Amino acid sequence: MKIFEKYKFLLILLPLALFISLLDNKILKGFLSSGKSIDHYGYIGILVIAVVVLIYIIIQFDKKSNS
Repeated sequence: MKIFEKYKFLLILLPLALFISLLDNKILKGFLSSGKSIDHYGYIGILVIAVVVLIYIIIQFDKKSNS
């Protein structure tokens, strides 16, 4: 159980790596090549949501570590 406690941060990094990989594949397939503003706004929106979720998870992780 101590090993799980020691590497708990991997639970944050693995979904993040999967998200980045999926987004990268979508971009390489031409997601933003159309030049439409809506595609760019959607991309920025996805990134903002991902950062907010990541910050929330890190804050919750830190609260549990301090208590």
